[in-house]
Amino acid sequence: MKKRANLKLIIFFTLLTSALTATVIVTWEKVLRPPFYGWVERNYAGNENIDVRWKIEQRVEHFFISMTVDVVVVSILLAIVDRQQRRLTESEQRYRALFEHANDGIAVVHAADFKLIEANSKFGEILGSDARALTGRDVRDLLRPQVLTGNRNGHSLSIASLFAESEADEVELMLGTTPNESRFVGVSFNTITANEERLIILLVRDLSTRKRLEEERQEMQRQLYQSAKLASLGELSAGVAHEINNPLNGVINFAQLLKDEPTSRTAFERQMIDGIIAEGGRIAEIVRGLLTFARHDENEPRNIQLDELISTSIALFGRQLEKDGVRIEIDLAPDLPRVRADASRLRQVVVNMVSNAHQALKSKNSVSGEEKIFRIAARRGESANDNNGAIAQIDFYDNGVGIRREDLPRVFDPFFTTRRETGGTGLGLSISFGIIRNEGGTLNVESEQGRYTRFRVELPAVEQGKPTHV
Repeated sequence: MKKRANLKLIIFFTLLTSALTATVIVTWEKVLRPPFYGWVERNYAGNENIDVRWKIEQRVEHFFISMTVDVVVVSILLAIVDRQQRRLTESEQRYRALFEHANDGIAVVHAADFKLIEANSKFGEILGSDARALTGRDVRDLLRPQVLTGNRNGHSLSIASLFAESEADEVELMLGTTPNESRFVGVSFNTITANEERLIILLVRDLSTRKRLEEERQEMQRQLYQSAKLASLGELSAGVAHEINNPLNGVINFAQLLKDEPTSRTAFERQMIDGIIAEGGRIAEIVRGLLTFARHDENEPRNIQLDELISTSIALFGRQLEKDGVRIEIDLAPDLPRVRADASRLRQVVVNMVSNAHQALKSKNSVSGEEKIFRIAARRGESANDNNGAIAQIDFYDNGVGIRREDLPRVFDPFFTTRRETGGTGLGLSISFGIIRNEGGTLNVESEQGRYTRFRVELPAVEQGKPTHV
């Protein structure tokens, strides 16, 4: 292609020179030569100046024709060269701008020794350095100390094995850019040949945002799945609870009648009757929980001052917690925003959280002498998914027995409990999850078995309006 273009250019200038020479000769002979020859005849008259006249005429004629043709051809050639240079400069500026402002890190590397020839600013940013300072260094030495983990098709990957190939599709690496920061990236490269030199075009793509969005998507799917599961189980629970409630009340009433009957009974018989009433009451409590879980009653949202709601709710357990040797810490930020929700429902959530923490702390082995702590902290925060508003964030922390890692995904499932033998029904957290979800918030948990548990409630804040006391 290049040879063909050069051949066309040679033919063009050959034809141009020929046509231009013919034009100049015709112009000279018809326009300029007569007056010029006349001037020579007048100034160099006589037979003795015949040779002088001939030399002047011939030399001037040759000089004029050749000079005119040369000046025109060179001017056209310079114009063409200047236009090509402008195109090359504009093209280079365009590609330089694309190179420098690309969202991915791009580096050009010698294939022979892996020395970095050039890199854009994004490449330097990902590696936590100035791109110009990286020039001339071995790209393997740049990446190797920063790679925390590498993965390809589910298998671990090292920098040495990555660059052992002539090209690589995108592989995922976790880079430790600073001692306290890591960055999830995708690395790919291709080998090309330019001017008989083999080069590696290395692309490093920051996947941190994509990873975060993927995690948020999975969390949203988990919550949607949880919501659908709660809705289905709610309908089932309502039917089951209503069917159980009537015969259960009959059993309890009959047992109470037997107990109240003025008949002499043995201690064993009285114990059996009391057991029927007690266990019947326990079943009734479970039924009431089922009905609460399944009920879709009318919500009465109001602007709620959370510090008052938390204080009144914790007062129900304060004496009992102190009796069991639990230290209560309450940290309520002065700028805690109000939320719009049903006060009775939120109070139920707080009570459930306190009750769960109380049970976890009671189950903690106190032989080690570690102090039992229950802490409620509430503060203003910013929503991760909504850029337009603040949130109220409430943390319920205890250093009790914690939750096993394998049980964490199930803690909000209805009827799942780790306290079955002590009367746990597995409905408290499910109900709390549904309440917070219906109020437009989120409820999450983190825990480590034997060390701590933290439940976090996040609710949309209300910035305007006066609080309604609860």
